[in-house]
Amino acid sequence: MNIQLNFTAALLCFFAFNGNAFSACKTYDTEGITLKGKVELKTFFGPPNYGENPETDAKEVQALLKLDMPLCTIESVDEQAEKNQNLVTLIPLGNFSLKKFSGQHVSVTGSLIHSISGHHHTPVLIDLKFPPIIEHD
Repeated sequence: MNIQLNFTAALLCFFAFNGNAFSACKTYDTEGITLKGKVELKTFFGPPNYGENPETDAKEVQALLKLDMPLCTIESVDEQAEKNQNLVTLIPLGNFSLKKFSGQHVSVTGSLIHSISGHHHTPVLIDLKFPPIIEHD
């Protein structure tokens, strides 16, 4: 009994003092998820052939968030689980431009969705509910 109690106490201490050792996975379609990282703008090929014919394919500029800590998600009825995601696509509010945040370290809040189309270039996206907040180092 004493050995079991000591083992449990040791595990609790390990997780309490080692923040990188345990991080809860996030659920999709949950309001108020906050992520932190650096905004990067990247150009992807779009329709009609998504890169198969670069001369005629549209070019889509998207804002990505290079996360400070890898992200994992929990599988839902419609969306699959993901592990060790270092990049997520930022879906801005309406016509709000994220260009001014390029290269900035920010905090964003929204809800996570899984990629569902050729326009989605990361497995996980975050639908922003507020403009990003610039984090000062």
